[in-house]
Amino acid sequence: MNPPREMLDLGKSVATNNCAGCHRIDGGETAPGIPSLAGQRTVYMYRVLQSYRDRERHHDAMNHAVGFLNEDALLAVAAFYGSLTPFRPQADSTGDDQSADPGAGDPFVSIRNDMKKCNRCHGNDGNASASGMPKLTAQSTEYFVASMKAYADGGRDHRLMGRLANDLDEAKLTRMGVFYAVQEPARTQITGDGNAELGRAAAEPCAICHGTDGNADNAEMPTLAGQDARYFLKAMKAYKEGKRKHEDMFAAVDSLDEKTITDMAAFYAVQTPIRRNVKTPLTTAEWIDRCARCHGIDGNSSDPRFPMLAGQDRTYLAAALNAYASGGRASSTMHAMAGPLSDADIERIAAYYSGREPKSVIYMQLPCEEPTTN
Repeated sequence: MNPPREMLDLGKSVATNNCAGCHRIDGGETAPGIPSLAGQRTVYMYRVLQSYRDRERHHDAMNHAVGFLNEDALLAVAAFYGSLTPFRPQADSTGDDQSADPGAGDPFVSIRNDMKKCNRCHGNDGNASASGMPKLTAQSTEYFVASMKAYADGGRDHRLMGRLANDLDEAKLTRMGVFYAVQEPARTQITGDGNAELGRAAAEPCAICHGTDGNADNAEMPTLAGQDARYFLKAMKAYKEGKRKHEDMFAAVDSLDEKTITDMAAFYAVQTPIRRNVKTPLTTAEWIDRCARCHGIDGNSSDPRFPMLAGQDRTYLAAALNAYASGGRASSTMHAMAGPLSDADIERIAAYYSGREPKSVIYMQLPCEEPTTN
C-alpha cells in the first residue's frame, strides 16, 4: 500500500529542509561515506531516525538534523525517501573485482603476504619439516599471539623473529594464530637421540601444564606433542640461559641436565598432536549467506524492518560494519555478526553489496477473507 500523498508531501518538505544537503532530495549520495536513501526500507529508516533523534545512535550532523522532529515528520520523511527509485550502482573506480565474486574470498587473505615469510621456515601449513624448526600447528591462538609478542618485546631473544613480530599488529597476529590452529597437525620426523620411555617419566611434572601426552588443554600453554626434538632442546636451553624470560619455566628446567632434556624431547616428539578446538573463519560467500537471512538476496531486503544493502555506498557500508563491531552502533545481533570480521572481510562484504542492483520493494494490502456462514 502506497503512503498517502499528503504524507509524501510532508516528507519531501522535511527532506528539503533537513536532509537534502547531505542526501540530496532524490536520496542519492553526495560523497563517499554518506548513504543513499532512495528506496530504503521505510520502517527501518523511521526507526533509525528515531534513534538519532533520541541520541541512541550518535552522529553530530544527524542528531542535529532530526533532533526536533516529531513522529509525523520522521515517518513522513522515511516514507518519502522510501518511495523513491533506488540508484543503480556506479562502476568501482578502484578496479577491484571483489564485488563480482564473493566466493573468491579467502578468510586469511589479509595475512597471506605476511605469512610468506613464515612459510620459508615453518611450511605452508605450519607443519615445519626442517630440523630445528618448530611446528606451529596444534597451538592455541592465545599462545601463538603471546609468544609472538614475547619475540617483539624481547622476552624471547631471537633477532629475526623479533623483527618479523614487530612488523605485525595484534589483528594480524590473531588471524595468523587462527590459521595455524585450524590446520591439521602432523607429528615431527625429528625425534632426536633420546630415550622416549625415560623421557616419559621425566616429563610427568610437566603434565600439569602441558598434558600427560604433551597436548595442553589450557589455551595459555603450548602443546608439545609431535614437536621437533631439536627445537625442543633449543627452547629448553634458552629458558635455562635466560634468553627466554619465564619464571615458571626457568624453575622447571634449571635442575634438568642435557640427557634428561634430550629424553623428554624424544618422548614429546613421538606423541600425536591434537588439533585445537578452533573454528575455521567463514569465507566472504558464507558471510553473505548469513547476511541474506535478514537483508535478502543480494541485499534487497523484503522485510521493511531491515535495510536494503544493495547498491549502497561502499565506504558507508564498511564504516557501519566497523561501528557495529566496535559497539559504536548498538545492536546485539549486528555486534555478534560484525565482531569476528577481519578488515579484509569487511572490505569484501562492502564491495559485494555496493555492486548489487538495488530493487524497490512493493507492499501489498491483501483483502480480508469473506466470512463464511453456516
